[in-house]
Amino acid sequence: MGSMSEYIQQTEATDGIRFSWNTWPASRLDAAQLVVPVSCLYTPMKEREDLPPISYDPVICTRCRGILNPFCQIDVRSKSWTCCLCASRNTFPPQYAGMTEQNLPAELMPQFTTLEYTITKAPAPPP
Repeated sequence: MGSMSEYIQQTEATDGIRFSWNTWPASRLDAAQLVVPVSCLYTPMKEREDLPPISYDPVICTRCRGILNPFCQIDVRSKSWTCCLCASRNTFPPQYAGMTEQNLPAELMPQFTTLEYTITKAPAPPP
């Protein structure tokens, strides 16, 4: 892929998501100086033929409730991951014990930035 513009267009076509900005503000001052708010337009029912079936609950950050994704940093040896939203370190659940660099779950593969989970338990009420 050549330029950032091509990458953004490809992501929009693949995932059905478009942001008002392509960078996140680095500080509160940067965020306060934005004329256009950081926002997202998402196409929830976008058809994707290449998605694997995910029949388990997503792995959630203990601090911000963000979901494990390809943008999170992972440490396979210590079976932990760092949330890309709040930088909190989390441990993988026991079912990820067999994970290796060559055997990653779908939510950590770069081609699957959007996934559809089949939730097995009722969602927790908001705090």
